Amino acid sequence: MELRDTPILLTGASSGIGRALAFALAGRGARLALAARGRDALESAADEIAARGGTRPAVFGVDLSRPGAAAQLGRDAVAALGSVRVLVNNAGAGLVGTQAELSDGTAARALFETNFWSPLALTRAVLPGMREDGSRGAGLIVNVTSTLQSVPVPALGHYGAAKAALGHATRTLRGELRGTGVRVLEFVPGATDTAARDVGLLPWREGPVRTPPPVSPESAARAIVRAIEDGARRRAHPATSLLPLELPAAGRLIASFVARRVDV
Repeated sequence: MELRDTPILLTGASSGIGRALAFALAGRGARLALAARGRDALESAADEIAARGGTRPAVFGVDLSRPGAAAQLGRDAVAALGSVRVLVNNAGAGLVGTQAELSDGTAARALFETNFWSPLALTRAVLPGMREDGSRGAGLIVNVTSTLQSVPVPALGHYGAAKAALGHATRTLRGELRGTGVRVLEFVPGATDTAARDVGLLPWREGPVRTPPPVSPESAARAIVRAIEDGARRRAHPATSLLPLELPAAGRLIASFVARRVDV
């Protein structure tokens, strides 16, 4: 896919992988609409992109944990860009706590709204325009999931379940859009060096389990751009992050090891 002048809606663009991806896409000449709760951070990123010679992105400060917010964002982004040819559902919320503690309470429902329902609502909002141009292969839905969809770590059940649901919906959507010219890409990030790492927030008994060093957000962003340009269906970064998805028994084994170290 050629990204120059391509209108792209990117959620979760105020920090971490999303912010790095905004700069990577702008560097390819894409026209962007950036969305996140932190509008000030978005404005700062948009100003910097413009200062570097790129087209200043449209900015939308929006809380995707609110029902209905995603559908409205989709309509607003289409209006601002004229159309959306690539949708990157990157926004995500984390939540640490046991199911007995959090159950189906407000925080749990807000997480599912952000991590699962909002990507579906945004997809529905932008698909009609993509299908109009789908014969040229111009439409692409990118859903950012997680390795934890296949690693049932205690106290991260809500997050893992939401990402598992999104992963399943992503694969289902690919089949539903077969023959339309609209592609679907699942990006599976592993440990990434961001401000909010759920594994680091777990109540460890003796200290966190030793894990490989996390990759940088910039490295993850470059991997997403390559996957988009290469026409990939699924891409994991680092590549080892794909292991639990391909070998679920490995994911359960990892989770069992972690469970012995976590004090719930």
